[in-house]
Amino acid sequence: MTGIQGNAPALSSLSAEQVVALPLETLARSVVGDLMRPGGSTPNISGWLHRVRRDYRQLKDPEALGAISEAVAWLRLRMIIVDDLRPRSEGDWVMLSRQGAQWLRGGPLPLDATG
Repeated sequence: MTGIQGNAPALSSLSAEQVVALPLETLARSVVGDLMRPGGSTPNISGWLHRVRRDYRQLKDPEALGAISEAVAWLRLRMIIVDDLRPRSEGDWVMLSRQGAQWLRGGPLPLDATG
């Protein structure tokens, strides 16, 4: 794989069964790759979630949506994605944290918010 995803497959290429079967950290990398598209603008998490819900509801697989929910929570807990508070970012905008960028480049896994 290339780009931000590291060793994770593109989320859009995965069936619902594959999403559920992936280890959480691998699925989290796939989620980041889909959310933080190279060259894209700062992502709006609400808009992204709406698209993912639509795509996986068509497959009628609530387990896949649950697994993606876990991956998003895992990314937030580890502070890999964080709220974007920069001046032009009113709303549900997120950004890749500095330690998240390091993790995607193969650095150590950030600790969760509890230490």
